[in-house]
Amino acid sequence: MTEKDDYNLMLFHFAYQTFIKTADEIIEKYGMSRQHHRFLFYISKMPGISVKELLDFLEITKQGSHRTFSKLKTEQLIEEYQANDDKRIKRLYPTQKGKNLVQILNEEQNKLLTNVFEDAGYEWFNVMERLAHKREGFRTIQAKYQLGEEKDEF
Repeated sequence: MTEKDDYNLMLFHFAYQTFIKTADEIIEKYGMSRQHHRFLFYISKMPGISVKELLDFLEITKQGSHRTFSKLKTEQLIEEYQANDDKRIKRLYPTQKGKNLVQILNEEQNKLLTNVFEDAGYEWFNVMERLAHKREGFRTIQAKYQLGEEKDEF
């Protein structure tokens, strides 16, 4: 592994942190975590998805989901109904309150991306650097590696 490879991994890590922290900070105000956000986002975008389908594609075990589902139902962000054709299947739907929260979260992440694209264009490396630069830790890494100026080599 080269320094360039290390730098790219760190770049991606810090860019991802910037993107997810935008929503994390909002969802935490509601006493929830990133997993709540992921569940709510996909339930909102795929109303009627079964519990099993959601857990399968998010790669989460049923045991690991109980508290998340419980909180989303308690907060009246989602509703769960038995499927008409098979009573063993539970279908998930967002409530209006859930849809509203997803809209708030999406708007903030979309604003972030819009600003980054306006500043950096759409070239992957420039976008990742722009996102990563919002993290103090990345600026330290970039100074150590001094590779940010040599991005043409990537």
